[in-house]
Amino acid sequence: MTTFVFALYSYIAIGLKRLIPHLGRVATWLKVWVHSLFMPSLCAYCKVFLFIPDIFCTACKNKIFPIVSKQIDVTARFSMTVLAVSDYKDPLKKLILAKGWSDILASYQMGQLLCELPSLQHLDCDVIVPIPLHWTRYAWRGFNQADEIARVIQKKKNVPLCHLLKRVKKTAFQSTLVSSLRVENLKEAFVLNDIDVTHYKDTHILLIDDLMTTGSTLRAAAKKLLVLKPRKITTRFILVLIVFV
Repeated sequence: MTTFVFALYSYIAIGLKRLIPHLGRVATWLKVWVHSLFMPSLCAYCKVFLFIPDIFCTACKNKIFPIVSKQIDVTARFSMTVLAVSDYKDPLKKLILAKGWSDILASYQMGQLLCELPSLQHLDCDVIVPIPLHWTRYAWRGFNQADEIARVIQKKKNVPLCHLLKRVKKTAFQSTLVSSLRVENLKEAFVLNDIDVTHYKDTHILLIDDLMTTGSTLRAAAKKLLVLKPRKITTRFILVLIVFV
């Protein structure tokens, strides 16, 4: 009976997401609510039963190794700090790939993992900005994983979440391109939304995404945010995948 109810709500959520894009996020969260109500707590990777609600079991947690922060040059005079949970390996890799089948719960879990990092807990920022999706990709997926991660962090830190950026160019997936084509792929991909640019002068912006490869998306977004003349930009990712092609 439980399996039937969960499957029924899943089909309803998928149907709503396909037919009514604006309700996609509501539909996917309905699936999460049903899952938490009827399903037991399982490890997000190996699916072993957890006696205490958590994201991963102890064995899977022990496979996650922290990585050091790094600086990325945005312009010749401005750089930003990149902070991440780990590199692109399981068990975290599975959470990243879950967006491909519209699993919004995985994005919520990624937000929780970021909030557990001491570096984020002690980070003072003025505004949180998620990397936006193009509207066509958002309509298909039903949510923006960076936005869901940012919402979790916003609740923990009590800092405003602002959608300062808009993605106006439908780009190819960065992972499908060699490094020499990634910058061109993101050229003019982002614009600032209709905001008061003076309001964000001298602020510390926390830029959120789920995955970084060569940093091209990060740089393209940050260059647009520099128009606001922020004091500092820090980026936060779940996984860092450095690709040399």
